[in-house]
Amino acid sequence: MKLKDFTGQKIAVDLMERALTEDRLNHAYLFYGPEESGKLTFSLIVAKALNCLVGSGEACGSCISCKKVDKGIHPDVSVIAPEGKNIKIEQIRQLKNLSSFRPNEGEKKVYILKDAQNLSLPAANSLLGILEEPPSYFVFILLVPQLSLLPETVVSRCLCIPFSRVSRREVYEFLRMQEFSFSDEQLWTAAHLAEGSIGRAVRILNSDNWNHHRKKAFEWWKGFLNSSEKDLFSYAEELSLEENLLDFLNFIESYYRDCLIYQAVGEKELILNIDYLEEIKEIKISPSRALIKKIEELERFKRKMYIPLNKKLALEAMLIKMKGVK
Repeated sequence: MKLKDFTGQKIAVDLMERALTEDRLNHAYLFYGPEESGKLTFSLIVAKALNCLVGSGEACGSCISCKKVDKGIHPDVSVIAPEGKNIKIEQIRQLKNLSSFRPNEGEKKVYILKDAQNLSLPAANSLLGILEEPPSYFVFILLVPQLSLLPETVVSRCLCIPFSRVSRREVYEFLRMQEFSFSDEQLWTAAHLAEGSIGRAVRILNSDNWNHHRKKAFEWWKGFLNSSEKDLFSYAEELSLEENLLDFLNFIESYYRDCLIYQAVGEKELILNIDYLEEIKEIKISPSRALIKKIEELERFKRKMYIPLNKKLALEAMLIKMKGVK
């Protein structure tokens, strides 16, 4: 994939295309925005463009350099992820030790720091040194959900580029252009459930058991609606054990939204989970503001998921608030 073909992030595409074609490359970039908005994929496309052997300011996708980046074996392109909970100072020290060596095969050494908000304080301080005086052949790309999660000293040394959620229409159109053997209804369902993430939509369609998880979430939700307050802790415990908690919560939110839409306008064409329509019709949650408040609580929790916290306690607090909304 080339930069110009990257869907839904026009600001990022325009800025990086200009930097590459006009030779105005910054030494450090900070891509910030929602989880699964394509920041890592886009970073790797930039890395390919910087080291492409064709040298046109774009990634050809066919040369040996581009193919090595795709396979994760390019010696000059590294993705640095947290080891455990944090990116540790030892990882940054190792990176700094490599700064005296020029690229092995390409034009630039590209270091992508995934989940850079998890830099330990010593690691962040160590990174500052090389961000202040980087070698000309170094390019850093830091990936974070929010700028506020990084020290201002780090943010100020990077060119910050925002990423946003992709519209449902754009997600759907992207899926429609792929060689998927799914019905139009299934593509729309994936686009809705993906919460503005093309990557998540593709993952949903490629998952053999995504519909099983969706059904599991629906059964959990029906039980939660009829539960007593003393049962909330067991429901929170069940949620905390979910391996793909974000997808599970997105499913639950979609059921609340379907209830809200059906109770407001009664048009089944607007319902996302059309296969659950008859059951959704039987669920009575009123007034509408109660449904909206419950959805807001889910959204509030999802925004905080990337912040280190006691997941079970946070889920208990969320469910107590949702149960208390009348």
